[in-house]
Amino acid sequence: MSDDKMQYPERAGDVGTLMGWLKDFFGHFRLAWELLWDERVPFVTKIIPILTLLYVISPVDLVSGLAFPGIGALDDLTIFLIGMRLFVDVCPPALVTEHQAKDQLEMSAAPQDEEQPASSTWRVPPTAQIIDLEAEEVSGTAATAEEPPKPPLPHVW
Repeated sequence: MSDDKMQYPERAGDVGTLMGWLKDFFGHFRLAWELLWDERVPFVTKIIPILTLLYVISPVDLVSGLAFPGIGALDDLTIFLIGMRLFVDVCPPALVTEHQAKDQLEMSAAPQDEEQPASSTWRVPPTAQIIDLEAEEVSGTAATAEEPPKPPLPHVW
């Protein structure tokens, strides 16, 4: 046996390619969905995704699942992808550009701070590794005049 180590193929590029494709697919699906519900898109154009959906749910297939097992569902997927692409291509270009710009703005915007509970706030320790979060009582919001203050919870650990 030789001293050479076995070289395994790199899969990171394959995973990155697949994730990029999925991101593009869901972005394109979201664009088509938003265009479908936009009132400025002509009704005649909206017939394309409706017919595509009718084909996908219909029992009629171009390639029979009985003749070619496993491949029978691929024609539904192919028709769905072609119908979605055709719908976006037929929509008015100005509307497509507007929705794409809005989606890019939403993706690049920083997430808004979620509302914290009124009675406590979270303090993150200033270390590089977060092991545990600790809740502290916020002054002024602990109790109102109507309800008595709640006893603190016992420390379990």
